Amino acid sequence: MRDSRTRAGRPTGPGFFVRRLCGAAALSLIAAGAACGGAPVAIPLEPSFPTRDAVVETFLKALAARDVPALQSLAVGETEFRKYIWPSLPASAEQVGMPDDYVWRDTAMRNAGFLAQLLSDHGGFEYRLVAVSFAGDTTDYGPFRVHRKTSLDVRGPAGAETLRLFGSMVESGGRWKIYSFVVD
Repeated sequence: MRDSRTRAGRPTGPGFFVRRLCGAAALSLIAAGAACGGAPVAIPLEPSFPTRDAVVETFLKALAARDVPALQSLAVGETEFRKYIWPSLPASAEQVGMPDDYVWRDTAMRNAGFLAQLLSDHGGFEYRLVAVSFAGDTTDYGPFRVHRKTSLDVRGPAGAETLRLFGSMVESGGRWKIYSFVVD
């Protein structure tokens, strides 16, 4: 009994068809995996903006108006932090033993202090954005990236200047938000 044949020099027996079927199935699985799990799902940041410039321009308007609730809303809030940010940070690993309550309280307290100082030093001034850049590293945490040491090139009462008015920005799914007011 013969279990494989050839046609034009190629095997045509059961082994050939099994290999072809398995190869096609493997390619289908790879394609499905790329479509389903290739990129991390964006986290829902609210409010968020389509560009880093858009969030900074909104921030500068709120700063000029001394609008504390608007400024606070532009930074990552407690629910966003606990639900979406914290689980992706290395400090959240069980073996580290860092409680999210402690981290959030510390972050919120530092944010409030830096926001108060920001309002004291720059509140009421009209700044026009020229450019946004980052002097620090950008870290990819999967569903989001943190861009550190935000620098703003602005035109203001003293002319053109570069200011560090807040710390970091978070980007997820092409949307932007201020991560923290803490300038470090």
